[in-house]
Amino acid sequence: MPQFMWEVDVPIERAGTGERGVHVFTGLAENGREARQAAQRVWETALLHTMANQDIPTAASCTDWSARGLRAGWVLLWDQATHKDICR
Repeated sequence: MPQFMWEVDVPIERAGTGERGVHVFTGLAENGREARQAAQRVWETALLHTMANQDIPTAASCTDWSARGLRAGWVLLWDQATHKDICR
């Protein structure tokens, strides 16, 4: 199946402050479900690297999924995540 560029927008909030925002992930996927799964995988990988005081892996190309700029104390609300095909 062909892959298309997807965007996954995940609401974030900072515990106890009421601050809110959105963390945006982009990359290639066949469908929205695959896009969300890829976004979650790169977030989990980034989180594990951060917890181990290691650099977060970077994407090999601009179409690969990656996570940058994780914010300590912020929670990603995956149950509220949305996705859209941005290049079809």
